[in-house]
Parts: sequence; C-alpha cells; structure tokens
Amino acid sequence: MKNKSLRKTIFNVFFFIIIVLLTFYIIFKDNDVKSIICTIKNVNLVFIGLALIFMLIFVSCEGINIRRVLNTCGYKISFIKSFKYALVGFFFSSITPSASGGDPAQLYFMKKDKLPVAHSALALLVELSSFQLVSITIAIIGFIYNYDLLMNNIGNIKYLMFLGLIINIIILLCLLVVLFSRVFAYKLLKIICKILRLLKYKKIKAFKSNFSNQIEEYHKCAIYLKNNKLVICKIIFTTTFQLTLYYSIPYLVYLSFGLNEVSFLTFIFMEAVLYISVSSLPLPGSMGVSEGGFMIMFKMFFPANILNSAMLLSRGISFYLFVILSGLLITLFIIVGKKLK
Repeated sequence: MKNKSLRKTIFNVFFFIIIVLLTFYIIFKDNDVKSIICTIKNVNLVFIGLALIFMLIFVSCEGINIRRVLNTCGYKISFIKSFKYALVGFFFSSITPSASGGDPAQLYFMKKDKLPVAHSALALLVELSSFQLVSITIAIIGFIYNYDLLMNNIGNIKYLMFLGLIINIIILLCLLVVLFSRVFAYKLLKIICKILRLLKYKKIKAFKSNFSNQIEEYHKCAIYLKNNKLVICKIIFTTTFQLTLYYSIPYLVYLSFGLNEVSFLTFIFMEAVLYISVSSLPLPGSMGVSEGGFMIMFKMFFPANILNSAMLLSRGISFYLFVILSGLLITLFIIVGKKLK
C-alpha cells in the first residue's frame, strides 16, 4: 500500500510539473519575458510582502479550524501540528486533480500522530463544510455586486463562471442534505445505485458500502454541529477572514503597481467569482484556467502592458510559491519526526 501510495504521489508530482510547464509556455510564448521581469522589478515590495503574510495566514486559518474541532473532541493539538496538517492539505490538494489528494494525505499524517481516524475525518469535514459554505456565499454576493462588469466584459468565460457556480452550489446542497437528513441520503444512494446498474457499473457493492460509511460519518458531523454551535460560529468567522485575505491578494498586487482606481470590494468579489468558477475543474490547482481566467476577468483593472506581470505575481504568491514552500516544510516535518523517534 505504501509503494502504491508513493507511486501515485510521484505520478501526481510529475503531472503537476507538466501542467506547470504547459501553463507557463502558453503564458510566455507570445510575450516578452524581459519586459515582464522588468515590470515586476518595479513593484512596491511593501504590498507584495503584505500579500505573502496574507497567504501565510490563509494557510494557518485552516490549521486553526482543524485544531478547534480536535480540541473539542478532547485532543490537545499544538499550533505547529495543526499548521502541518494545513500545509499537507494545501500541498496535496494543489498537485492532485480536483484537490482530491488533500484530505487523504491529511488523514494519513493525523494517523501518524496517533489521532483516531473518526475524529480526524470529523475535523476535516467540518472545515470543508465551512469553507464550501463561505466561499459560495461570497461568490454569489460577488456575482451580484459585479454583475454589470462581469456580463459586459468577460465574454464567453461567463459560461464557465455559471457552470462553476452551479456545480459548487449543487455540491453544497448535497453536503447539507447528507449532513442533516440520513433518510434522504440513503434514498439518494438507492437512486445512484439504480443509475449505476443501468450503466452496467461492476463495483456497485463497494460503492454502496463506501457511500454508506460516508453517510454515517456525515451524520456524526451533523451531531457535532448541533452540539457545538459556538465553535461552528468561530470556524465560519475564521473561514470568512481566511478567504477575505486570500481574495485580497490580487488587490495588493494591483496596489503594488501604483494603481488605486478600483475599489477593494470590487477586487475581492471578482476574485471570489473567479475562484468558484475554476475550483470544480479536474486540474491540479486549477492551473491554466486560473491564469486564463485572471487575464480575462482582471483585464479591465490592469493596463494591458502589466496584465501578464500582475497575473504572474498574483498566482505566484497565492499558489506556486506556497506549493513549493509547503512541500519543503512537509519534508522538514517528516525528517524532524524521524529524528525524534
């Protein structure tokens, strides 16, 4: 199992690197690289430094939320450990399609720290539910707030935006249904199994067993939510703060170029819509589409001669740099952990 997991991780890393190379080839093939570098050299480093701090807090907030749930379950988790779990989630979500590798990797590291899988899964599920709820809520507000800008300036990408919003709303509704209605969840399972039989899917029993286990896990989560309302309010507040910082990064990049004509709210709501639009696509870190989406959705805010540079700075801070940093820090945690044994 360890060899299989290692091979899968290596494959994901290589796939990630290939997507990165393709993305940067597309970005640079029709642009003057020297000009982009010169433009980036002249930015205000105070705002770039602030953006880096925001990104660090963004990652830390996930760890804080995971720690809150585990603490209420009776486990005294240090901030360093919770930060490690957040880094693991960020790194493995970034290098796997549809962020599918984040939760399994986090569960693995939690198990290595002798935390029960049931409570670890609960902590991750609560954090995921909060993140999904807040990100969709902000995106819907952002869509309404920037409606005229979006409809008149982004062209055909608006269809991707609608698709992303619809997919994420459906995911959230399914999540809420499974959380708060076991009866409906099992009815949903029966419907899905019937569809799979019509499609002649061979592993229906295994699927049914896994889905049933998930329903029970979600039920435990629902009980936790009902019994810990104050903790949940704190988690939702932290997630709102977390996402506000994350969505602020393009605005800080905007300010770093000496620009100040567009409001803070317009920027963060536009980024919120972009994030939801691309997050459901089956690509590691939504690479390629995030960069393309930025170029289309923010072209009305940045002058054409600095748009590429702004996109590289924004995505570099909010994604590429922290993928590298989280990978290095996870390696350091593993090495230190082995030395302490």
